[in-house]
Amino acid sequence: MTSPNLVLLLLNTAVLSGSCSQYDLVLSNDGPISTGAQGTVEAKLLSRAGSRPDTVQAHPYIFHWDLQYPLAIVRKSEQELSCSITVRSLTPNVYALHAWVTQKWCSWCPPIAHGSTKLLVTDTVVGTLSLTQPNGSIISTSKEYELATKTPTKISFILYDPSDYFNTDSFRYFWQFGDGERMVTNESYTLHTYPTPGIYQLHVDVLAHLNHSQQKTGVYGASLRLLDTIKKIEVKSIEESYTDHRMDFYLYINGSPPLQMCWLISRNCVPVLDPRCHPVELLRSSVYNLSYTFTELGPYTFNVRAENSVSTLQACYKITTWQSGTHPVWFIVPCVTVFTIILLFILSSAMRKGSARKDLVEVADFDFSPVADKPVKEARVLSRRTIRICCIPCLPAEDELRSLSGREIHSLLKNSHTQLQDYSQRPEMCSFSPL
Repeated sequence: MTSPNLVLLLLNTAVLSGSCSQYDLVLSNDGPISTGAQGTVEAKLLSRAGSRPDTVQAHPYIFHWDLQYPLAIVRKSEQELSCSITVRSLTPNVYALHAWVTQKWCSWCPPIAHGSTKLLVTDTVVGTLSLTQPNGSIISTSKEYELATKTPTKISFILYDPSDYFNTDSFRYFWQFGDGERMVTNESYTLHTYPTPGIYQLHVDVLAHLNHSQQKTGVYGASLRLLDTIKKIEVKSIEESYTDHRMDFYLYINGSPPLQMCWLISRNCVPVLDPRCHPVELLRSSVYNLSYTFTELGPYTFNVRAENSVSTLQACYKITTWQSGTHPVWFIVPCVTVFTIILLFILSSAMRKGSARKDLVEVADFDFSPVADKPVKEARVLSRRTIRICCIPCLPAEDELRSLSGREIHSLLKNSHTQLQDYSQRPEMCSFSPL
């Protein structure tokens, strides 16, 4: 049913249809609100583009309102160029509100501007869900939240109550995390950790106990997409390469796709990759292969950066290139071989000298027996030789000679370092002449 004020507004609008209005009336509200709570609707008069700013302030204006029943005005505050009203309703609905502005000295004149808005009044508890992680890795979209796995997530229900309608009420929260776990709390927040990547449906049922033994409920949910953070970038086939030869790289990113990767080969490690970086998008894979041909000598650095919705990681890898032809390793190997042979020769010579010294033993053979007692053959041999031994004492007695011979033989059988018997103490000397 259309109110008389709205009919008057439509008629005035029809009168002004042939003229061009210089003003706009902008309406806004703080809905949605719960039944029984109060909401605020505000109207502002603005000059259109191209009109003089002081024209709006030249005359005082009156704001007129038309509300849909049973929405009612509780308070009204009007200023020179704006007006706000406080409304309330016990019946849930989407209410339409209309407003227009006339000059104060001519309220029956056609309005200089008009506008409308809609206010949602619901019978449930009004609020929103909020999710936070210590590393700030949450990204919220219109469809879902993207979070990191194995990270404590704080899930909170934020009550929306601009008029403090629920200020003295008590609440109870029933949490369902989507992975089979549930929890009931009196606090408006809780902590939960999702161990594996995937998509989870989060739900929380809010129960408010009002002062007059009444209850209001609200059910809120969100779709959560859990992703593994990028912990490591592995690059295989990083080795020495020749110029004018193609080198293949195998990249594995330890993180959940979809991934955005960018790689760059430069002389040094680049902290922030510049526009020369080559972008790559990996929607369902964490592996990427690429080939590159080096045209100049020198050390290079393979820069790679990978990121997903919850993390970012960058790494640098060194690469050495050589001129095509003989690799320097073929000069190094012969030098090492020659050096090893010389070292082994020196060690073996030192070991042979040491063993030869240990084998040396001093041996002396003295025969003081008569020539007649020796065999004939030995006598003939001795007859051909000349033996001269000096400074050896001659023992007068045969017993002493035998005793000395025994001691001498016994001494000669000892270590070669044992000193020989000193015979220089006796004055008597003997000599042997050729036989």
